[in-house]
Amino acid sequence: MGRMAKGPLPLDDGGLVAAFRAGRGGAFDRIVERHYRGMLRIAEQRCGAKSLADDAVQTALVRAHRYLRGSGHIENLGAWLRRVVYNCATDLLKRERGGAELTEDFPAGEAEGVEGKELRRILEDAIARMPELYREPLLMRYVHGLEAREIAEQLKDNLHSVKSRIARGRLELRRRVGTVLKRAGYL
Repeated sequence: MGRMAKGPLPLDDGGLVAAFRAGRGGAFDRIVERHYRGMLRIAEQRCGAKSLADDAVQTALVRAHRYLRGSGHIENLGAWLRRVVYNCATDLLKRERGGAELTEDFPAGEAEGVEGKELRRILEDAIARMPELYREPLLMRYVHGLEAREIAEQLKDNLHSVKSRIARGRLELRRRVGTVLKRAGYL
C-alpha cells in the first residue's frame, strides 16, 4: 500500500471519502461527525422510537463504512447516507412488527395470525432449500439485511444480475412459502 498523506483532513465530503479510502485516520470519524445529526433526524422521523432510531443509525454507519471502503462513486454523500439510514430504519420497523419484507407480496391479511418467529423460521427454511443461484443473494438481502449493491460487491457480480437473482428468487420463494403456509393452515 502507498504512503498515507499527512496534514489536515479535507473539508469537503468527496475529499473525506478519498482520505478514508486512502487509509487516513480520522476521515470516517469526520464523516460521522458531519452527518450523524441528519441521519438521526431521518431515523427518528421514520421510527418514532429513539432506541430504534439509534439502532438504525448504527446499522447505517456500518453499511456506509463497508461500502465506502470500495470504489463505488457517490455523488452526494449526505443524501446517500440519509437514504441508507432511511432504509435501515424501514428494515428495523419491519422486524419490530414481526414480519419480514417478503410478506409484502401476500395480500393484506393473509400473513396475519402467523407469529413473527414462526414466519421467519418458515422463510429461512424455504430460502435454505432454494437453488444456490437464488439462495445466496436472498440470504444476504433478507436475513442479513444487505443492499443489492453490497451483495453485488461481495458476490463479485454486477448489480443488474444480483437484482434479477433477488427478484426471481423472491418469486420462487413466495410460491414455496405460500404452499407451506397453506399446508400449515395459515392461508
